[in-house]
Amino acid sequence: MMVRKIYNKYISIILPMSVLIIIGLIMLFGKKNISYYNIGNNGAELMVMFNETLDEEDINELLEGYGSTVELIKFKEDFALISVSESDKYHDVMERLRNHRLVKVVEPNGEVQLMQTTNDMYAATQWSLRNEGSYRVLASGVMREMSATKDIDMDVIEAWEYMSQDMAERREVVVAIIDTGVDYNHPDLSGRIWINPNEIPNDGIDNDNNGYIDDIYGWDFYNDDPSVCHYKFDKKSGLNLALPEDNDNHGTHIAGIIGAVANNEIGIAGIASNIDLKIMSLKINGGSDGNGNISDAILAIKYATAMGADICNISWGTTHYSTALLEAINESDMLFVAAAGNGGNNNDKTPIYPADFKLDNLISTTFIDANGMMTRLSNYGKKSIEIAAPGADILSTIVGTYQTLSGSSMAAPHVTAVASLLYSYNDKFYPSAVKDIIIKTIKPIDGLENKVIHAGIPNAYDALMEVDNIVDDIWPPNINLTTIFNKNEFIIPVKVEDIGRSDIRVIRWLAGSRKVADFNRGTAGLAVDNNKITVAKSGAYTVYAGDYAGNESVRIIEIEDDVTPPKISLSYSVSENYKTRTINIRVVDGQSGIRRVKILEGIKKESDFLPANSGTEIILENSRAFYEVKKDGIYTLYAIDNRGNHIVKPIEVKTILSSDLKFARTDKVITVGEDFYLRAFIKPSNSTDIITYTSSDTRVATINSKGKVVAHSEGITTITARTNNGLKAVCRVIVIKKNP
Repeated sequence: MMVRKIYNKYISIILPMSVLIIIGLIMLFGKKNISYYNIGNNGAELMVMFNETLDEEDINELLEGYGSTVELIKFKEDFALISVSESDKYHDVMERLRNHRLVKVVEPNGEVQLMQTTNDMYAATQWSLRNEGSYRVLASGVMREMSATKDIDMDVIEAWEYMSQDMAERREVVVAIIDTGVDYNHPDLSGRIWINPNEIPNDGIDNDNNGYIDDIYGWDFYNDDPSVCHYKFDKKSGLNLALPEDNDNHGTHIAGIIGAVANNEIGIAGIASNIDLKIMSLKINGGSDGNGNISDAILAIKYATAMGADICNISWGTTHYSTALLEAINESDMLFVAAAGNGGNNNDKTPIYPADFKLDNLISTTFIDANGMMTRLSNYGKKSIEIAAPGADILSTIVGTYQTLSGSSMAAPHVTAVASLLYSYNDKFYPSAVKDIIIKTIKPIDGLENKVIHAGIPNAYDALMEVDNIVDDIWPPNINLTTIFNKNEFIIPVKVEDIGRSDIRVIRWLAGSRKVADFNRGTAGLAVDNNKITVAKSGAYTVYAGDYAGNESVRIIEIEDDVTPPKISLSYSVSENYKTRTINIRVVDGQSGIRRVKILEGIKKESDFLPANSGTEIILENSRAFYEVKKDGIYTLYAIDNRGNHIVKPIEVKTILSSDLKFARTDKVITVGEDFYLRAFIKPSNSTDIITYTSSDTRVATINSKGKVVAHSEGITTITARTNNGLKAVCRVIVIKKNP
């Protein structure tokens, strides 16, 4: 199934850099308003305003005694600019002037800046940062003024100002862009490109053993190489522009929206340009049409997860539902931002994936224009699309230059960038918590009512105001393992508990003693099904668990094999008529369990039972069985457990007739209700004859097969013991009343 980039269907203009620079200069110097600000006490110039008009000679008198240290730079009637070349004289000169009766004002010289959001060339086009009621759009080489609705923006400038003043210690944030490639040489992006720290460029070796050779900036899954971006030199502009046969403008445009360098006097400012942001380029879309496939998308997600990206921008979609894609996203600890599509369709009825996946770590996004309205191409869905973001007339980087594009492809990176600002505060934030804050603090937009789930766009400033309320999770998962023998297999029940609140995202296992790194952040290893692992061999096994905050843990279990053979207990009895012999069998194994029990006549070795058809199989019930034979002789029992340990045990079955039978006493007196054992003694003691007991008057006393006599009422009864070969012994039992 092909995956197509969600391209803009508005403006798509590539301009030579020379033309863009000229237009930018016009914009830059066309602004008239300026603001002053103090450059500090370490400045080298002082501005002096006098109470009256002076001449140059009067001013030189004021500065007498400083020599060449102090120099008059500019002078006009009641105003002068004075240079102080030695810093240790600076304050002295200032104080002298400040206390002089002719001096009205003395203060350090300062810089002036144009009144725009940044000094980037195309700052006036970036209505999503601050919308004052109009903006400029670059189309067909012409910069046109466009009307807009004031405050339809994401309060990015306010967020920047707040971040510039807070004392927070922020971290690097890595954003994976799964799309076309990204121009890593672009002057507005080169400082933002993620570089694999464990890979040596162009040595043809997979230095970090992640399965990809020379993956310096990411990986090109479309071409299956590390190329990432494909250039063609344009003689007319003198620039390396996108190769038409494999265009990488789309991914580069997204990268610029997120992280283009601010205040470098070129291009634009990325929304997350004020933090330590790095762009990981993962190319899955390629060719002239920008097509891709789901399998490459899954590989790219696994790569980004394994390499530690925090957020993943997905500005493409497919109508094909893929469980594999769903699982890849669900098992990643990244926050995913997915574009909802540009067909003007209802996603509730015609889903676009992955935007329509209902996942806690994914935000689906459609787009609005600078008036807060959805365009005719904006997909909608009050049950499927979560929020909107600016996406119309968005100027950003493309390969070698800049271009205006529109669509949900442009909206998604706006959300990604706001998430990046939040992630910069804590490396233990997790996707659902950040998503909740973005949604909780959206700026309401009337035009989105009944169009999306949450009728608004991200508010960067308000989101930052809630950063202290974002729940983090610093606790690695807790893993408990046990071992159960199951016939010829071992079962390892796996119990994983998430001590923090981010929830378990993936559980994997591998044979052997492994480290956390061996599981590549949960992208390597075997899945644990139904909370258990089934293996055939003993030895060490390692279980890995990762949560959505990026915490990881492993637990190693050492399975000891069953090396002890079963235990066999044998006895036998002979029937009263001497026609059959019953062998009483008990076989137990406390570990892997009994696999098979067999019996053969004669003295046998273990090898005699190995042929499949050898011996008679014995079926055990609660570890016991009975086996009848017709004649005396030696019989051998064989038992094997589920781990292959076996044992044989012979038993000699021999009929031994009794020669004498008698009781130890001939009379016994007991009281009503009492009992005692009346034992008959047989000779020889190993006789196989069966002794039976009877009472002549069971109303007086009874006797069971074990010789236990119970007295019931007054009287006399005779207890008789008999063997099956005719021997007999008697004992008189007298039962009396109990003493009162």
